[in-house]
Amino acid sequence: MTEILNKGDLVAASGGIVPAAVLAEELTSDLPEDLAEARSYRRLLEDALSMAMEARAELADAQRRVAVLEHQARTDEVTGLLNRRGFEAAMESALARTRRFGEKGVLVIVDLDGFKAVNDTHGHAAGDLVLSAVGSILSRHTRDTDAVARIGGDEFAIILTEATLDGARKRVRCLDQLLNYATVPWHGVQIPIRASFGTVPYGPKDQAETLFSRADEAMYARKRSRAS
Repeated sequence: MTEILNKGDLVAASGGIVPAAVLAEELTSDLPEDLAEARSYRRLLEDALSMAMEARAELADAQRRVAVLEHQARTDEVTGLLNRRGFEAAMESALARTRRFGEKGVLVIVDLDGFKAVNDTHGHAAGDLVLSAVGSILSRHTRDTDAVARIGGDEFAIILTEATLDGARKRVRCLDQLLNYATVPWHGVQIPIRASFGTVPYGPKDQAETLFSRADEAMYARKRSRAS
């Protein structure tokens, strides 16, 4: 829809985009041209059309601003991934689909190992660069239909939608290798990335809270096995 600012601007009609004045003239063409009331009515109609189009343009602009704010509210500013709020919404949506359609999937929790030492040794800017690199690897090596998030600190989560446990384990092994062999350059040094994964399938009877708890337990078990 085209925005109107004056009588010469365009409006949308059933036959296409036409000037407001032309549309007003068409709508009043059966009125006697010499009547002052007809001329006044035509001017009022032109103004009403222009005001209506201005209102529509302002509404569209407000809707765009709301969409931007909603995106910011569910997006992590460091990585560009979903934040915890956005991820929880995605998890509830995935569970709703599995309850309605029987769709199954897998929840993956990813926690960075030794991340505090990165911040302590190199500073928070270096830590943010590591987080950004992790987010980039996770998003590049998952599907568009999957949901990837930084859910807090150095913890990430992935919803692998419509995935079997065997298929998810293959994907996680790939992500595990990619992350644990990656380094991030920082002022002449290479900061190694280390991460542990926890993987649990979900189905129609699962709840988000218990899924997160089970995935966390699996991740910490993996972390302990690496430390031993």
